[in-house]
Amino acid sequence: MPKFLRGIWPLLTGLLMVGGLAAAVPAQPPPAIPTWPPSTTSGGSGQALLNLQNSVALHGYDPVAYFTRNRAVRGHKRIFERLGAATYHFADRANRYTFLKDATRYQPQLGGYCVTAMSRGVLDDINPENFLIYEGKLYLFHDEGALAAFLNDPRRTIFEATRHYYEIAQRRRESN
Repeated sequence: MPKFLRGIWPLLTGLLMVGGLAAAVPAQPPPAIPTWPPSTTSGGSGQALLNLQNSVALHGYDPVAYFTRNRAVRGHKRIFERLGAATYHFADRANRYTFLKDATRYQPQLGGYCVTAMSRGVLDDINPENFLIYEGKLYLFHDEGALAAFLNDPRRTIFEATRHYYEIAQRRRESN
């Protein structure tokens, strides 16, 4: 027992005794630390800025395959899930079920737009083959040059892109 506890241990033990039985002290999880910026996935919040083609996200590529196969895999049109305004296609039913268990984990960041272009305040489409899983999140790029620019300073690029994402989304909501 550490020295600092020796002097107060009887007091602590006495406080925990209730009716002769030691009371169970439930483990309290640490308080949630608010994160900034908040998630910028393409979920169904109604406020997201989404890169969709006829409501289809990721140009029809499977969002789960980016994580499980580490490559872009085209989804099947008959295996899909709609989440908010976005429709996701999947390579197989197992990926669809995986997605349903934790959709926000697999959704692309910044609404599926090119993160490097967004960091400059520009909405730019993506090539689904140009992607990176960075700190457990899916980021997409217009081309290999945009990916290379991202890798020069990823945290700064994400910070700037997120700031612009919310500014552009706010302007769009106000204009509608």
